[in-house]
Amino acid sequence: MTTLSSLNDVVTISHSNVPIPTIAAALKSLVKREVGDPLLASLGPENSDPLAHLHQTAHTLAVLYILSARLNTQGAAPVPFEFIDSFCANLDPEQARFAPERVTWLAKGIEQLAELNHNSRLAIGPLRKLMARYVPIPGFFTSLHVIFLRVCVKSECWNHALPILDVPLSDVDKSISDVNYLDNLTYYYLGGVIYAVLKRWKEAEEFFEMCVAAPGNIASAVQLEAFKKLTLVQLISYGKTRALPKYVTFATSRVLKQQPYQTFAKNYPNSSAALGQILEKDLAHFTADGNVGLIKQAIRHAPRWIVRRLTDTYVTLSVAEIAKAIASDVATSSTPEAIQETTMLILSMIEHNEIYATLTPSPENPGAAIVTFRDPPPPKYFDPAVLEKIVRDAQNNNTQLGLLDREVGKSKAYLNKVGRLLDSAWVADNYINHDVLRSVLQAVKDKEGSGIAFDDMAEMEMERLRGDWE
Repeated sequence: MTTLSSLNDVVTISHSNVPIPTIAAALKSLVKREVGDPLLASLGPENSDPLAHLHQTAHTLAVLYILSARLNTQGAAPVPFEFIDSFCANLDPEQARFAPERVTWLAKGIEQLAELNHNSRLAIGPLRKLMARYVPIPGFFTSLHVIFLRVCVKSECWNHALPILDVPLSDVDKSISDVNYLDNLTYYYLGGVIYAVLKRWKEAEEFFEMCVAAPGNIASAVQLEAFKKLTLVQLISYGKTRALPKYVTFATSRVLKQQPYQTFAKNYPNSSAALGQILEKDLAHFTADGNVGLIKQAIRHAPRWIVRRLTDTYVTLSVAEIAKAIASDVATSSTPEAIQETTMLILSMIEHNEIYATLTPSPENPGAAIVTFRDPPPPKYFDPAVLEKIVRDAQNNNTQLGLLDREVGKSKAYLNKVGRLLDSAWVADNYINHDVLRSVLQAVKDKEGSGIAFDDMAEMEMERLRGDWE
């Protein structure tokens, strides 16, 4: 193996005709030594910068190792943000994928450098270009996703994350990205936070639920935080909490439900004053969790849910009666201010199709105005463009699932499993369960790429067993 002992060696091997895999192995061997990263983070003789002698695309591996070392080594020579931004836009992804851990380290270094400059927004541009260049296809999960979302949250640049979040994740390959279980939880948690800030409640609920429902023996701290926010988002969206998915383990669900948020949920929707008292009682807890904003959003939505529940019971109500249902204090519910607020609330809900009703005013007595509720109109036919998009998305998902299915069908683990199922077709006294065997064989045949030899063997075995049985 080629041994590197100086920056000059790194530059020389990069300009040579040595194959990229050999260069990757040499650089990986170098950083395993104690002097590796300090050497890469240093300057050459007479403070010459090795990066000045390397091409960002042709010598991506060397630049990647040197740049990531510099950004993560205290006291190393600074690198202009312009150079970092240019490298992220021009690196050779094929070379970079020989060192996925250095790509992650580079991204973390960019994040840290932006923080040292007290401006996390500086990292958004380079990281976005790095993702566009490095990630093989949209929807391919990498450690860069998590780092990018974290930077978007720190800098409060919520909309910058949407092009990433709006593409469903469909694949992961640990050979080109050193992702782990916590990365998966963090991605969905941060995505939920971003969607919640943007008041895209449906997507926020989906992401928080994906985090909470991730398989595991015990609930992690990230899942616990996601569950708290999931509870509040569901209250805003539905006026109540929803059951956790059935595949969430009992141990996890038990830990998740032992929270003061459940007290808030049990009293929801109630008057804003009553919910405000719960907030004040556990304010320190909610503040520590960073959920006071969501709590206040839920409180602001509570009157709307009270009105919507009234539509399930009544056909007509006066504005004064609705104001009384919303307020906890009967005396304050009859004030002109309360009547006006309730009237404006009802008109707003009618305008946004939250309720279907008509308001008959009473000029002499605003509180006597009558609200008549009616059933929602039958659903309208979809716009053709909407239908086309739904069909197109379904076709794309079907294609993606087919590709994943074929990959599973070719895997050694799957074939071994099928082989064990074939063995299970035998029972006592050589009785053959033909239904089990037939279903297994059909499953094997349905898997493309499972191997001709395996299929032939299975068919021959089926014929032999059928003959013995007859």
